[in-house]
Amino acid sequence: MAHQGINQSQKQVQGLVLTPQLRQSLRILQVPAAELLREIGEEMAANPLLEEVEPTSPERLDSAPAADDPEEDGPRELALGDDDFDALKRMKEDWDESYYEEIRSQGYTQEDEERRRHLMESATGEASLAEHLAEQARTAAEDPAVLEALRLLIDALDERGFLEEDLSSLALRSGQPYEAVVMAHTLLLAFDPAGIGSRDLRECFLAQLRQRGRGLSTAARLVADCWEPMMARRLEDCARQLDLEMDDIREGLAELAKLETVPARRFARDDNRVVTPDATVELDDEGRWRVGMDDRHVPKLRLVPAYKDMLAGNTLGDQERAYILERMRQGKFLIGAIEERQRTIERLAHIIVDRQGDFFEHGPARLKPLTMTDVAKEMGVHETTVGRAAANKWMLTPHGLREFRWFFTSGGLDDRWWHRRARRGSGDDCGYFGPREPGRAVGGRGHHGRAA
Repeated sequence: MAHQGINQSQKQVQGLVLTPQLRQSLRILQVPAAELLREIGEEMAANPLLEEVEPTSPERLDSAPAADDPEEDGPRELALGDDDFDALKRMKEDWDESYYEEIRSQGYTQEDEERRRHLMESATGEASLAEHLAEQARTAAEDPAVLEALRLLIDALDERGFLEEDLSSLALRSGQPYEAVVMAHTLLLAFDPAGIGSRDLRECFLAQLRQRGRGLSTAARLVADCWEPMMARRLEDCARQLDLEMDDIREGLAELAKLETVPARRFARDDNRVVTPDATVELDDEGRWRVGMDDRHVPKLRLVPAYKDMLAGNTLGDQERAYILERMRQGKFLIGAIEERQRTIERLAHIIVDRQGDFFEHGPARLKPLTMTDVAKEMGVHETTVGRAAANKWMLTPHGLREFRWFFTSGGLDDRWWHRRARRGSGDDCGYFGPREPGRAVGGRGHHGRAA
């Protein structure tokens, strides 16, 4: 008979802990230039040892201590030179890999890996509406015809998230079975955000109420059975038709007032926002594409030299010396993280230009499938690093201002979807501003290339 009971056991595992400094370096890599500028300002306000180097200053950034730096007399772990930052960079990559190794050991399946890869390649920043729906569509049905119909429906949504085209005409135009299109539409109405794919406001309200478990509520009955008199404010007719008291009708109306009238609202982009290109691509005198980094919005920092003089003297107490050494370490880490961010973004931009040369020559119709996994292998980093580097970064091209992640295809979508997106050309699903006004939206567009 097997012994049953509670017992304790120990096992030793190796893992990496995200320190505040490492978290900061990951955040610095991912944030856009405007947010980075704000974060640098906060760090400078909190760290008196940091100062900005004027753009015309010929002095080299003080990111590593000199050989005779008096700081070397202090604790070794407080010094962070180039070799140390390289080690930290490797630790960050090791942490990315060890994280996934651990979750694989806990029953992580191949399907989970494919889903994670898809998310990494399509949701480097905030996912677009099309990407968000495509991810749900992948597991919504097994019938290939229904899956293809779902893709068609997602592609046909307007910027509000409504489906304006009739299901029968969509089936006729696409050559898909009408039954598959109807089934796909039923599935789409159950997707997030609630109400997506509705053909009118009435269907939108009903879809939201069903998802909330309120499909039999007074609000749902008002929408289903009394839509026209309710919209005409003939509330007494509604009460009489539903055999309800006026108080019940008012409660139903109050519930309807809380519903969303634009299903895609939370995915809407501010087409009037100003964005700053991180990289500019243009032809040089020899006819080759050249990548130029715009560092004007990323301040150059250094450590204030006067504090090194203070460390060299004998006027500081132990607490003052420890404070300066700690702030110096933090400052060096920030400087190194910013420099590493710029190097990573520049390298990623060069690879995009190399891989998508046909796009720069001929335009969006010649865009090629590209995954973050492939780019990560070429860069020699983990794909999560590529995802962070691509998030919220913009490239000024001869064909408009493009978000870095616009150049990547999602591993969860097939080539037919990818080529349809390339033919549409605008690429608004993943960030696009027109070619005439670098730095801000031109000819505002919605999620699917329609004028807003």
